[in-house]
Amino acid sequence: MAIINTFQKCLDSPYLSEDKDAPAQVGSLLAKAGDRLEAANNIFTSGQADLADVNFLGYEAMFCCVRALVYNKGYREMGLRCLLLAAENLYVKTGKLDVTHLHAFERAQGLKLKPEEVIASASAFVKRTLELIGEG
Repeated sequence: MAIINTFQKCLDSPYLSEDKDAPAQVGSLLAKAGDRLEAANNIFTSGQADLADVNFLGYEAMFCCVRALVYNKGYREMGLRCLLLAAENLYVKTGKLDVTHLHAFERAQGLKLKPEEVIASASAFVKRTLELIGEG
């Protein structure tokens, strides 16, 4: 199989497909993003927990955001690379989403952000996702 490096190649692969039922999952993804962000913030402000938990929960909140955005457009992913390519094609290239949100997500995945950066990035991503979903 060829290297999957474009939105169209993802659609031609088994890793991204159109799914008319995907938008029905957006509400639960947004709720999970909010829950994970709240938990990350609570752990961070308590000062008593392992800060790795903050990073993991912040990453999960951002992951739910990326998924919610792609699902909202009627697509389902079966791989992270195609999820990111879909978000880039559907939102970044159209000027609706600043690429810094996806970069922060990738950095959080690689544990390259400090806990306070994860909280700030996840908060901004959740906020922008809610705005985009609200726009329809």
